[in-house]
Amino acid sequence: MGQGPESQPLRVMVVDDTITYRMIVKKVSESIPGVQVVTSAPNGRLALEKLEAMRGAPGAGTGIEVVLLDVEMPVMDGLTTLRHLTRGFPDISVIMVSATSRTNANIIVECLNAGALDFVTKPLENNVELAKEALRRDLAPILTTVAEERRERAFPAPAATRPTGRAVPPGRAVTRPPVAPVAPLPGPPPGAAARVARSVTPPPPPPGEETPPAAAPSVAKGRTVSPGKGIAPKLVLIGSSTGGPAALTRVLAAITRRLAVPMLIVQHMPPVFTASLATQLARASGLVVTEAQDGTPVVPGEVILAQGGQHMILRQKDGLWQVALNDGPKVNECRPAVDVLFMSAAAVFPDPVLAVVLTGMGRDGAAGVDALKRAGKIAHCITQDKATCVVYGMPRAVQEGGLSDEELPLARIGPRILEMCS
Repeated sequence: MGQGPESQPLRVMVVDDTITYRMIVKKVSESIPGVQVVTSAPNGRLALEKLEAMRGAPGAGTGIEVVLLDVEMPVMDGLTTLRHLTRGFPDISVIMVSATSRTNANIIVECLNAGALDFVTKPLENNVELAKEALRRDLAPILTTVAEERRERAFPAPAATRPTGRAVPPGRAVTRPPVAPVAPLPGPPPGAAARVARSVTPPPPPPGEETPPAAAPSVAKGRTVSPGKGIAPKLVLIGSSTGGPAALTRVLAAITRRLAVPMLIVQHMPPVFTASLATQLARASGLVVTEAQDGTPVVPGEVILAQGGQHMILRQKDGLWQVALNDGPKVNECRPAVDVLFMSAAAVFPDPVLAVVLTGMGRDGAAGVDALKRAGKIAHCITQDKATCVVYGMPRAVQEGGLSDEELPLARIGPRILEMCS
């Protein structure tokens, strides 16, 4: 008896110029339940030719659902190949596979804004089995989430039973520390960095997902029900994951003048890559965007992006606000984690906060929003709507927990932040 449509495996193509690594990626991918590697290619040009041959008639499908695409290849590199794939094969999800280097980090950020779903890094381990284990740890949640999302689109489940895109077990809970009194936020220090000139066109909009401790009725789209309604926020907190770099670029590019408050962002990313993302966001938006360092001052009108591999928290030192970094245990399988930042603000920040949860798999951010609301610190919570999310996991967890005050399409989130915080 053949497989039913709902049990069909996720069909994958592997593209890498190194035969050894093609075999490693193939074996790792096929060790993930529900994944089948159908074909492979040593460079982008041959990959495109294979996809065209598999498609047959113009406009027909290839049968391939995911391409695992190396960044550095001869003949046609990963970024060029990606651009051809997004134009010619828009139904295929592309996951970039990259060595960890500053140069590749810049390329990866460009790929994420050009349409790549996500990326994984090539393990540095010399031992092949350890390398396979490390790659599987990174790749399994992404492929599992892609499969879940595709099944949900093909066979919609009742709202109460839909997944949140979480493909990994929940991480360790964050203990909420006591709230301490603190001084008001200072103005910009002398010599604050100049705004970066706008030079990058924001990407086109993407195609149109832990339950908090206490469940509450779902909030209707666009409806504001926060206790802090009408109160101007003094701090903006944003959390994002899969699809986040492109979403953040769109949000920040829509903020066309300096905000009156600081903005802190957590994007799930490994070390090295967040510095490149901060640079790209600054160029795209004209805002001052910096990668967090321990002790970076929190300044109105400026944006701090959490450093990859480090949790970021808000603290007060010598009467001034700043961020602090730590390499504590992963939370929700992530470091940096959105919940860690949000809960730190709930514990120490005395004024209303605007919390924004964008596209991403898992539940990170939901417990943090809950902590902010329980502490009476939230002016408003915005979640990205399902239609514009790459993965509707994190926003769904907030929305279905009754914690979202306003659900908006991506194009409206930046202008809404500007409206509330100018």
